[in-house]
Amino acid sequence: MSRARGTARRGYVDLPWGQVHYRHGGDPDAPVLLILHQSPLSSATYDAVIEPLARRGLRVVAPDTPGFGMSDPPPRPWSIPEYADAVWQVADALGLTRLHLLGQHTGAVIGAEALLRAPQRVHRLILQGIPLYDEQERAEKKRSYAPGYLPTRDGGHLRVIWDRVYGLYPALTPEEANRQVTEYLLTGPDYATAYRAVFDHHVDTAALDALPIMLLHGGDDLLDRMTPQVRAALPHAPLVTIPGGTDFVADEQPEAFADAVAAQVHADLGQEASA
Repeated sequence: MSRARGTARRGYVDLPWGQVHYRHGGDPDAPVLLILHQSPLSSATYDAVIEPLARRGLRVVAPDTPGFGMSDPPPRPWSIPEYADAVWQVADALGLTRLHLLGQHTGAVIGAEALLRAPQRVHRLILQGIPLYDEQERAEKKRSYAPGYLPTRDGGHLRVIWDRVYGLYPALTPEEANRQVTEYLLTGPDYATAYRAVFDHHVDTAALDALPIMLLHGGDDLLDRMTPQVRAALPHAPLVTIPGGTDFVADEQPEAFADAVAAQVHADLGQEASA
């Protein structure tokens, strides 16, 4: 059975290069949490947790990365710094000044760069799995990861996408896999644009470790394998692991995920208020 979807509201912001679609919820005057999803999916990944986060006193804004979900693509392939600049363009368009950031996988790399480019605007960055590839894995992924598909008259490309989704996430229900296939189709045959930006980008972990970071992910997240490398690179960042959670722990365990995120947000704001 498919998990129940959330009740997040939706909107668009107009930027010089196109429109960005976003999901949102919560009191407009509440502390802001801006969520950056993994690629090639969309903010739908967080649809089920927006209302639980709002009940815990947060205003949640979850944009679709440009070129994914229902956001317009950029005029050309972007680098991670350009995706990070777009984060602040969206924030400015929505009147968001200082906020908490949460980024998953590709979104974590974008969020890290957004934090480094405007640290005064971020209370804390919550990393839900950040890929820190060594040079060998980076080169291999640049050669062979996410090769794309060609639409065919007989629909064979749908099987290609379906098999890729289940190859990554064999525990998905057919309904959940269907949602992901739909997002691949929305993105188009070359769904790896943001992946390539990640493979070409080196996260400045030394600079990042000097800033407020938290590590939060499901225990069965695909990037949990990188936890030793991430903890070594970011030794000052506290780690919270949600047992049994996959990459989609916000969808699978929305109350537990919302508890962990909201506890960190309110702790940060309380510490800043008393400082």
